[in-house]
Amino acid sequence: DEAQDKFGFLLDAFTFGAPPHGGIAFGWDRIVALLAGVDSIRGVIAFPKSGGGVDPLTDAPAPITAQQRKESGIDAKPEKLVTS
Repeated sequence: DEAQDKFGFLLDAFTFGAPPHGGIAFGWDRIVALLAGVDSIRGVIAFPKSGGGVDPLTDAPAPITAQQRKESGIDAKPEKLVTS
């Protein structure tokens, strides 16, 4: 009750998620990269993404199946290009 009285506005705001931040803090991956003397942090990250954003461990992002599209109720149908 005391926390709600003092910080209710903040607690209510967090129900919508954490606010965006600048992300300027050094992470362990960067510190280890500096200590190891490597050019890229990909050499020290446990689960690095490739240059194209693909995760080699899980092969994500993977295309979804027609069944998954049907279950989600969401589908994107590209418009046909009209050539004249």
